[in-house]
Amino acid sequence: METRVYMVKDKNAARKILDDDRLKRTGYTIQEIDGREYIYVKGDEEVFRFIEESGAFEKPENEEELKKRFEEAEESANAGVGSFLGF
Repeated sequence: METRVYMVKDKNAARKILDDDRLKRTGYTIQEIDGREYIYVKGDEEVFRFIEESGAFEKPENEEELKKRFEEAEESANAGVGSFLGF
């Protein structure tokens, strides 16, 4: 499964898109970075096309850097749960 990052352009429209079953099934994470909201999405071409055609999001120029920030936050959260569970 591929991952992509999108910047939220229109919060009201974004809420409707994020409530769609296609995104709920694949999963996404929202994070505020440098005063902007971004979503990190794991999905397939159908999901990405749906997001991109919505007009609520745009692809940031620094997508790879943002992906790393999301992945580091995810790893950090997973490490915290592991230590909490005694792993």
